[in-house]
Amino acid sequence: MKDISVILPVFNGVDMLEGCVKSIFSAGKRISQIIIVDDGSTDGTHVIAQKLEKSDKRVKVIHTENHGSYMARITGIKAAISPYLAFIDVDDRFTQGALDLLADLREKTGADIAMGSFLEVDSLDDYELPKQIDEFSVYTTNEIWPRLMKWQTQEFLWYLWHKLYKRELFHDLEEVEGICQGDDVLLSTQVFLEASTVVETKKLVYLYYQNPNSMLHSRFGDRDLDLIRVWDKVVELTEGKDTPLVDGKSLHDLALFNRWRTDFTLITRLILAGDQCLDKKYASHLSEWRSGLQNHWKDLVAPHAMPKNRELLIIALRFFYGPVIRVLRLIKRK
Repeated sequence: MKDISVILPVFNGVDMLEGCVKSIFSAGKRISQIIIVDDGSTDGTHVIAQKLEKSDKRVKVIHTENHGSYMARITGIKAAISPYLAFIDVDDRFTQGALDLLADLREKTGADIAMGSFLEVDSLDDYELPKQIDEFSVYTTNEIWPRLMKWQTQEFLWYLWHKLYKRELFHDLEEVEGICQGDDVLLSTQVFLEASTVVETKKLVYLYYQNPNSMLHSRFGDRDLDLIRVWDKVVELTEGKDTPLVDGKSLHDLALFNRWRTDFTLITRLILAGDQCLDKKYASHLSEWRSGLQNHWKDLVAPHAMPKNRELLIIALRFFYGPVIRVLRLIKRK
């Protein structure tokens, strides 16, 4: 049975693409389609993609102008023909048999989404696999939402790529141009709103490469502003979802919490950039983020939903903004 479509958005991934596709094929015998969405690459990625397409009929290549990773994934979803969907980033890898494992687990439990564990690695060639634990649990999405929203945890479950989804969950998706950061959050929110149950295995299914050249490790820039757009949209999507989930908080409450936390995140990222030119360029945005922090700092620290050091930093930024900036930048220079 071949019933899994894998969606691979790529922008300038010429050195990583072949290895990524090889790992997809190793992830199981149920792969029916690999959709490579070349999002306006300028480095010769299209040449490698076309070679891969010619070498295996399961590979389909779509070339688009650069619209951002969110729209690249939407493009891939629209082209998918299989009942199950999976995602991968070009600089990451699936583990051997990972997708077959998730598909079998989903069918065994009847869950809408199957989720495995992932390992952050500094190298795709030299890493130590953790001990595999052969157990799984089934949750309702109401039980998963607090973890997704990072309520009282630093776990990050928004990533699309360590999961397998029923294709029917992806419908009426918002089309938002230019989203490159936070795209996992926006797409996952829409999918989890459609799902009822999630099965989670402790087995390793995905290697997440900490690429030093990735967007997450780049200096502060316009793409960081995507996070505001994403969380504003998530707040909108969860409007009316007022059933209490945890600590008396509803899904909409948790979305608002993350929107306010985004103001804090962007303030600290800009501070740590330590660049006066960036300070001037984003001065009006910074004013808005500081206003958000001033209005909602009590909401951020009262539930103790974040680590104590971040709570203390929020309070310090609220009351001693100037001195905190100087101290943080001094520490970073050292």
